[in-house]
Amino acid sequence: MRITTRMGAIAVFLFGVAVGGIAAWALGLAGGTRVQVLEGYAWANQDGTAIGLSPDQETPGEGYVIAGAMWREQGGPWHDTFPTCLEPLAGDQRVRLGVLHAPPAQGAPGRPVVVWLECLES
Repeated sequence: MRITTRMGAIAVFLFGVAVGGIAAWALGLAGGTRVQVLEGYAWANQDGTAIGLSPDQETPGEGYVIAGAMWREQGGPWHDTFPTCLEPLAGDQRVRLGVLHAPPAQGAPGRPVVVWLECLES
């Protein structure tokens, strides 16, 4: 009877671990965050370290820091060096961004983080 009780306890424990793992995966806690892909027109700052992303070429739109992001010209190789393929102070450059949304943690604010940038043909 003792072996059966232990086996039952182990089975319940493993079932709990499995259910917890599935719940964590479903909530996005177990496997990282999904990258949101955005596309529009980039308005780069003078240093080329940040952009405003606009769906049209009318307004700068939402701001993103691009310093440190991998980048490439459409279809070309990926680079991790600076400067990027964006021309500073120009607003007619079509881009595609890979953005992660970092949640607030331990008192630090969350924010969108650009992990890659692709310059597209205008």
